[in-house]
Amino acid sequence: MSARLPLVLRQLRRPQRFPGPPRRLRVLGRSSSSGGGGDPEGLRGQRSLRDDQAFSSPGLGSPEAPTKDSIVREVIQNSKEVLSLLQEKNPAFKPVLAIIQAGNDNLMQEINQNLAEEAGLNITHVCLPPDSSEDEIIDEILKINEDTRVHGLALQISVDSFSNKVLNALKPEKDVDGVTDVNLGKLVRGDAPECFVSPVAKAAIELVEKSGVILDGKKVLVIGAHGPLEAALQCLFQRKGSMTMSAQWKTPQLQGKLQEADIVVLGSPKPEEIPATWIPPGATVLNCFHDFLSGKLRGGSPGAHMSRLIAEDDVSLLAAALRIQNMVSSGRRWLREQQHRRWRLHCLKLQPLSPVPSDIEISRGQTPKAVDVLAKEIGLLADEIEIYGKSKAKVRLSLLERLKDQADGKYVLVAG
Repeated sequence: MSARLPLVLRQLRRPQRFPGPPRRLRVLGRSSSSGGGGDPEGLRGQRSLRDDQAFSSPGLGSPEAPTKDSIVREVIQNSKEVLSLLQEKNPAFKPVLAIIQAGNDNLMQEINQNLAEEAGLNITHVCLPPDSSEDEIIDEILKINEDTRVHGLALQISVDSFSNKVLNALKPEKDVDGVTDVNLGKLVRGDAPECFVSPVAKAAIELVEKSGVILDGKKVLVIGAHGPLEAALQCLFQRKGSMTMSAQWKTPQLQGKLQEADIVVLGSPKPEEIPATWIPPGATVLNCFHDFLSGKLRGGSPGAHMSRLIAEDDVSLLAAALRIQNMVSSGRRWLREQQHRRWRLHCLKLQPLSPVPSDIEISRGQTPKAVDVLAKEIGLLADEIEIYGKSKAKVRLSLLERLKDQADGKYVLVAG
């Protein structure tokens, strides 16, 4: 592995740089642009924990947490190897990760870019102004949805912009953050291999397990999380045998719920009026939100009473690596879709008549199959046909390029 990854692993400890106002730009290839943004799961805080509220945490690469670096290295190395194997068989294959960003924080973009380059991916970065409207964000999403060069799409936008309308504008097959209803539904249904799982939720599970905590039978409280991340966390913890609860910071009887928890997952910054002492001694605390003002969490006093804290820095870095892993999986699925497949034609139901009607009566007596259904049965992709009505379509010449390595078929002429 190159010397770039150790620098990436220290990225979250570096002081942040704030560039000027972000500009709308689109760069295809290895992007060097940096702008603003936040956590792709939408869990970003408005301020860092105050020193008297924070908890002490060993940093990445410290003697107390030697496994976190190795987990990230392993994920990136595995992704790199899988991508190399795919490119051996498909030399022209160059997967591209698109990131739509609206904000002024360049930290996560820098991490994503470095890890993507380490794994061998390309990045296209779309930087929007922080006050971009919902429609402006969706407009960019729809453009990337139709860009056949892009195989994965991640959002780095504010919490307020993470509406259902925005999230479900993403094509599920490009949703490497697992935020669409389709991917969440498959996860809940138990079809995890067939969907993209939230990198942040998956990173949380892996880091808790690597810290030595056995999840089976544990009580987990997910607090301050919203939307897709909350659902993914609950689902993954339950799959590990944990009993999960969910609450917001203003939930009544919050102190009692915190006292019962073995594991506390923070999905947003803790309000000042909530004392840290509400979290019981010995509980494992997992920080899943990204502070976009400071870019890092400030450590607490040495006397903090929690025995374990898994900081946001650790979660964010591993989540970025798992996002790259999802991206490689997306590219592999895309390649599989490009392969020539045997036709799976389903014949229309026949209804013999006696006496045999005329040809014109036969042709008018059958309802034609919808042309988009026929296209799927013979292996045409959605962007390779141009539909006219319900029963007619033109086939784009790009199909010839996709199937250029396939053997020619047989041309059959049926005549009477």
